[in-house]
Amino acid sequence: MDVKPPNDCTTMAELRVQIDALDEELIDLLVRRRGYIDRAVALKRIENLPARTTDRVKEVLEKVHTNAAAQGLDPELASDIWTTLIEWSIAREAKHLDKDCKDDV
Repeated sequence: MDVKPPNDCTTMAELRVQIDALDEELIDLLVRRRGYIDRAVALKRIENLPARTTDRVKEVLEKVHTNAAAQGLDPELASDIWTTLIEWSIAREAKHLDKDCKDDV
């Protein structure tokens, strides 16, 4: 479905359809991102990296903050969303890395 610009929506019902379509696209992107997080487990194991890489977390949050501000999105909102996403990702990686370590014993 092609998403209409907001100003092309003439009713709340039409606007809600567009928002729902965008929400679906966001979920699709998050699923794709999760695939990369899952791949990170194998690569971190090979490279002997921990689930949490503090410098990388800082780098991602700085990029998100800058990109959001440049595009007119509240950078604090974007940072909050990405902090939640990053913490979920780290927990997922840690769970799998810990499981892999226990399986090796």
